[in-house]
Amino acid sequence: MWLGKEKKMKEKRILTKHEETREMTILAMFIAIIAVLGLVPNGFGGTIGFIKIAPNLEATIIHIPVLIGAALLGRKFGIYLGLAFGVVSNIAAFIYASPLFIYPWVAVLPRFVFGLIIYDLTHIFVRLFKNKFLGLGISFFILTFLHTVMVLTMMLTSYTMVFEYDSISAAFVPYITILVALNVPFAAFVEMLLAAIIGSILVVRLSQYLKRDEYLSESESVEVEVGN
Repeated sequence: MWLGKEKKMKEKRILTKHEETREMTILAMFIAIIAVLGLVPNGFGGTIGFIKIAPNLEATIIHIPVLIGAALLGRKFGIYLGLAFGVVSNIAAFIYASPLFIYPWVAVLPRFVFGLIIYDLTHIFVRLFKNKFLGLGISFFILTFLHTVMVLTMMLTSYTMVFEYDSISAAFVPYITILVALNVPFAAFVEMLLAAIIGSILVVRLSQYLKRDEYLSESESVEVEVGN
């Protein structure tokens, strides 16, 4: 009982005014990155947050700043970043004529849940594997998979409405067929790999600047304390 309270007190560390300002600045920076990736055109009818890996096949990298920011800043900030991701996606759907994402429960809701679970799941895997790179990489891989599943599941509803099927069950087979035809599973796998590799490296690098001991080795933690 006491250990649980002690752990909670440790997690709820008191931030100085300087640290609070710094975290809010970093949050604003991540939201700006999400907005740029999600809204700035790439010249091919989409935005720069999508990497073309084959004709009619793109992998998104917009979720990576959400993963990094939530893992570093915490659950509350993860929710903010997830919502920012969803709202930007919703706005982009209107700008770039993407009717499947004009519905908030498709564009925003999965991203809200995504942002909510990042911090806790990341810490579970880092503690489980006792290796920061491996724990972060695997958690980001799994989180990207969960994000894809949530979005595709909700998108079935918009697909049913946009293409005027009588019911979700009637739209299910055509929907799955078109996902396979467009190689969406392969694109999703590329997204998972990118998130695992890029995300884990950046979180470990940034954790020194943000003094996040949970992502540092003992020697690195000592170096950060000495540096202060």
